[in-house]
Amino acid sequence: MRKLLPNDLKASPNSTVVVSDSPLQQHSSFQDLVGVLESDDSSDQDDIWSSTHSSRLASPEDNLTGKTSIDSRLSGSRSAKGSPRRRLSRRSRWTRSSPEGAALGTIEETAADRPKPTIVTVERAAAAKIFLETHFNELCSELQRRSIRCQQFAHQQFKDGLFNSQNLASGNSGINYSTFYHSETSRLRDIRSLKAKCTIQAKRQNPSPFASRYEPLKILGKGSFGVVRLVREKSESPYTFTKQVYAMKVIRKSDMLRSSQEGHLRAERDFLVSCEGSNWVVPLIASFEDMSNLYLVMEYMPGGDFLGLLIRENILHEAVACFYIAEMILAVEEAHRLGFIHRDIKPDNFLISSSGHLKISDFGLAFDGQWPHDASYYNYHRYSLLQKLNVDAKGDEKDQEDGKSVQARVEKAQALTADLGRHDEHNFGTGQDLAVVLGWRNTCSNRTRANSVVGTSQYMAPEVIQAQNYQTYYDGRKPTKQNILAHKERFRFPVRPLVSDKCKDLIYRLIQDKEVRLCSKRYQMLDQSQPGQEMPMDIYGRYVFPDDAEDIKAHRFFRSVPWDNLQNTAPPFVPRINSLEDTHYFDESEPLDERIDSATEKPGLTDEEVRWILREFRPCVQNVAIRLINVPYDSGALRSRDLEIDSMTVFAEEEKELLKRFMREYGRRVPKRPRDIVLRDENMKGTAMEVRKQSAFMGYAWHSVRKRAY
Repeated sequence: MRKLLPNDLKASPNSTVVVSDSPLQQHSSFQDLVGVLESDDSSDQDDIWSSTHSSRLASPEDNLTGKTSIDSRLSGSRSAKGSPRRRLSRRSRWTRSSPEGAALGTIEETAADRPKPTIVTVERAAAAKIFLETHFNELCSELQRRSIRCQQFAHQQFKDGLFNSQNLASGNSGINYSTFYHSETSRLRDIRSLKAKCTIQAKRQNPSPFASRYEPLKILGKGSFGVVRLVREKSESPYTFTKQVYAMKVIRKSDMLRSSQEGHLRAERDFLVSCEGSNWVVPLIASFEDMSNLYLVMEYMPGGDFLGLLIRENILHEAVACFYIAEMILAVEEAHRLGFIHRDIKPDNFLISSSGHLKISDFGLAFDGQWPHDASYYNYHRYSLLQKLNVDAKGDEKDQEDGKSVQARVEKAQALTADLGRHDEHNFGTGQDLAVVLGWRNTCSNRTRANSVVGTSQYMAPEVIQAQNYQTYYDGRKPTKQNILAHKERFRFPVRPLVSDKCKDLIYRLIQDKEVRLCSKRYQMLDQSQPGQEMPMDIYGRYVFPDDAEDIKAHRFFRSVPWDNLQNTAPPFVPRINSLEDTHYFDESEPLDERIDSATEKPGLTDEEVRWILREFRPCVQNVAIRLINVPYDSGALRSRDLEIDSMTVFAEEEKELLKRFMREYGRRVPKRPRDIVLRDENMKGTAMEVRKQSAFMGYAWHSVRKRAY
């Protein structure tokens, strides 16, 4: 293209300059014409102006047609087509079209031409926003964890004596630091690669290739989330040096999404990542996902849970109980040091390692108040986009019936505003970059309190049952909850075995009212400084303090406990296992059953199939089994049916146990109503669920620094 000359710009202010690179430039004849043009600039300008004037003299009929400005200009100059110079000017690469003639104009789009947003648009846009915010927020936390690992490495170097004069002179300490930084860089790249592969794998129907690197051995336990398997690394894995055994927690995405558990799942994963290297938490080895499931690969605890030990021993000696209580205190204190409230402390959630020490587990209900762990944060992004894009989610029949009531609509709108308002970016203005958004969220978007009653009812404090108006009289735990509320009148120590005075004093001081209960003085001061708040915070926004067990540790019952060296103390019980795969301490361990992998509802058994399965039992047992599995049940009905079976005097004890197990294995549960209105909408739920299974957990993948177990 030739250089633009100053004379070429002597056009009127309203003129439009169109730059065109014609494919004719490749022809030799066109190159000859270019030479003529460049040799006579003045004639070129005259030709251009002549072409412009001829366009203005075109007939009105040409301007009234649907032709473009180029067609109008060509048709308006047909009378001059005999002139070679005019033909030459029309081939020029520089043309001007006047807005007074048939100029190029903007093509107006109609409403029919504009794309209509769908639920897919909403779900994918929300997933992208959630991923970007949580991803960069996690990067900031990773810098802190990397600094902690560096400090731990330096402390270990100093402890090993590598900073003495001899090693400093030889440069060994520098070599060790170089190796450490290289391993950190390699690990960061590995995690990036793992996350990218898992994001791709989540969009495919086939199982995760990372999960296929583990061989399932047994079922350690089942729950509402999914299943826990005992797995072994396959020898063909490129990172396997020994066939290590792990516990793999498999979580069904569909069930968790229907219950709006994204926040809890991220909280569990984030806590396990943050406590890497802890002695009191079951270590996370790796996490990844596929289209159907989330996977948490954790260290296997062959001693089973502490509840199993209590059942086997029935009564623990006071010194043994003191040891395990001390380890539980340190485990809970470790969770508080990281800013988390466990909210489900019970013997089942303390596992016994191969060395005999306790480690705390199951952080599915943990709470830290952070916005990435808040279910309303995810609902905010989706509901705000539904509103902005005018995508109407009608919900199920109950939602549509409630929508007819003005009062119900107002109450629903108020509840959404109160729950989602703190996540609204309009609270700090528009046009802010991601750093400002994250800073605002970490300051103003965190939760101020836990809104739900969670945990196990047998271990709830009295104020939790009372303050939250817990449904004490409508489930199978009524006697237990009544005893908790009336503990001052009903609690007694047994006559045998004898309980020491210091042990009695500890228990009495723990089961007092909240205001005078044995705890850290900092919590009492915080409650007094912020009266009326259900969960007060300190100036740093923390709900729990680090190292907050000093008052309990100072009690005389723990006078002989070596708190700083308890991890190195020989425990009272060490699991006796025959192999790495031994599971005899897990009473509920079962052979592998691939049916648990299916997230779909199992087809019900016919009467003939029930009679065939129970053919070795009496017909009356078969009839009761048929009746039990034909009626769907929920958790409350399950307990009432157990009581009904126990009251049947015509059955022996083994027949009663058989009916209970048969009902749990083949019975049909009442499907839970999804909490999200989108997943209740008949026209949206299928599409929304598929998109969420693909994109709701982006960034979930991780692996530990100690071993690349993926």
